[in-house]
Amino acid sequence: GPLSEFNQVEYYSPTRRFILGALTYYAEPGVWVYELSPYDTATAEMIATAYRILTKHTFFGEELLFHPTSVAIQAEALNLPDDVLQISTQKLFDGITYQPLNLGVSTGKLRFLDAEGLAKAALNFRDIVVLDHVPNDIGVVSGIITADYQTPLSHINVLSQNRGTPNMVYIGAFEDEQLKALDGKWVELEVGAFEWDIREITLDEAETWWEENKPDPVGVPAMDLEQTAIKDVEDILGLDPVPTNDNPPDGEVLSAALQASIPAYGGKASHYSLLRFMGEGVNAPKAFAIPLVYYRQHMADAGLDVEVSAMLEDPQFIGDNVYRAGKLQWLQKQIKIAPMNQELLDAVIFKIQTEFPGVRMRFRSSTNAEDLGDFTGAGLYTSAAGDPTDPDSPVEDAIRTVWASIWNYKAFDEREFRSIDHEGVGMAILAHRSFPDEEANGVALTGNIFDTSGLEPAFYVNVQKGGASVVLPEPGVTSDQY
Repeated sequence: GPLSEFNQVEYYSPTRRFILGALTYYAEPGVWVYELSPYDTATAEMIATAYRILTKHTFFGEELLFHPTSVAIQAEALNLPDDVLQISTQKLFDGITYQPLNLGVSTGKLRFLDAEGLAKAALNFRDIVVLDHVPNDIGVVSGIITADYQTPLSHINVLSQNRGTPNMVYIGAFEDEQLKALDGKWVELEVGAFEWDIREITLDEAETWWEENKPDPVGVPAMDLEQTAIKDVEDILGLDPVPTNDNPPDGEVLSAALQASIPAYGGKASHYSLLRFMGEGVNAPKAFAIPLVYYRQHMADAGLDVEVSAMLEDPQFIGDNVYRAGKLQWLQKQIKIAPMNQELLDAVIFKIQTEFPGVRMRFRSSTNAEDLGDFTGAGLYTSAAGDPTDPDSPVEDAIRTVWASIWNYKAFDEREFRSIDHEGVGMAILAHRSFPDEEANGVALTGNIFDTSGLEPAFYVNVQKGGASVVLPEPGVTSDQY
């Protein structure tokens, strides 16, 4: 359309009619800058032309600086004449102590945590944390303050946006005596576009605020305990005839099939089945799914469903984070050591030996409370590898590990935050070949996270060569971003 044609010319073409950009005032360093979109291919000559016009026709012209916003623009900026004054991103950040990442107001108990403290902390969704670093991941909290800079696409900011909780940077937070004096107290945190505020409140005020502002409950499909068949993923949706790339399913039929499948085979397995119908070039590995009825049977046979009901009614379990974490760890251990249904195990091993001979398998979570329209559940549960030929990696241990992960502390707290009925959640399993030697590892979003209006459709991809994690990278690992 006209917009895409305009973008293609004005951001990329040497014969463009316009030189685009933005004028930004950075308050704390107190500087005006001219910036281009990171993907703009403007030459040094174009940049200089725009800069000179702006200096002549703006009241701050003599103070204007050019700020390169990408590595490519930074390289082109080396060719700029001396009268185009520049400022680096590092120089900009050197003057900034407050960085709002996700605006909002929240209440909670303030907790100061360093890296070691965070690793050991049993956080709750009513905690507001002050951190000396930017973690790769964090459980549900009501607000985040980091004493180090974040990127807008840092995992904790994406989580904050999904949860609607305030997130900010305050350089010097661990040295601020007034802020430190609030450690362990109930507070209200407000993160605004230009300033922030925090004040002490009472527990009653916090409770009132929470009741008025807690997120809408997430409705979870009722478990289907009638489906007992271990199915290949292409058969999960029960479509007849089975769709092909040349004969894709009708949208309404597909939606109805998904809604019927998720209660038995979970969100991940049901949606994975669609990958086989996405067109040429999409190589979805062969896979099968174990319905969630077997998780429920495992819990009942071991008497653990009764234990769960008792825990959920225990006031100490609900009110004491540390106690709750300990009880959940105990429950997970019981799930992992409880005897497994032998008929199920025999059936799974037979399927692997006949259809995946000599292949190490990956068993992945597929609950009825993930990959829903308003709740992804990303990162809450655990995957595990199993191989019938490897005594150090038994299939039964892998299956029970995935089942047990339904009671991960973070998963429980996320469900509690969204008012999900814990006893209404069941764990099915998606199984496919393991990939110990990955060519690449990544995460892809089928949407433009920089423009949610839809005016500029795009995919967003983070990818790392080899098997290094993109979601939880080791220090020194930086993924490519497209």
